[in-house]
Amino acid sequence: MALLCKSGVFGKATVAKPVRVAAPSRARLVVCNSFKNLENIDLSKVPAYQRHAADTGSSEVQVARLSARIAQLSKHLMKNRKDFSARRGLEAVIAQRKSLLQYLYKQDRALYDKMVSSFGIRSVVVGDTRGAARKKEEASA
Repeated sequence: MALLCKSGVFGKATVAKPVRVAAPSRARLVVCNSFKNLENIDLSKVPAYQRHAADTGSSEVQVARLSARIAQLSKHLMKNRKDFSARRGLEAVIAQRKSLLQYLYKQDRALYDKMVSSFGIRSVVVGDTRGAARKKEEASA
């Protein structure tokens, strides 16, 4: 019986180790590169809500940034209707903005009303007796 490999100790066949070939370089998948580079995002309304020059964490600034992100994702989904991962991301961003707006509703109603009217957001509070959406329509008319 002929062995394809060299005979080793005690007549057992030894298998030659395969030579490792460097894998061809692949382009890295960059998720949402336009958001990381702040392309296609209109952050012009953010400075109006900053408490000081370096303010990035206050609720109103976060809502302003998330609203800009929602506008960008909505525009993307108009062109790419089957991009379900982007749709899932949009739903997550909307949920985050909703929770921040609910917090603002409890803490500062005037600021909440201002943000809802300036960004054109429907009221996120279930029992909104102040009618923020109605006030927005009356102000624009």
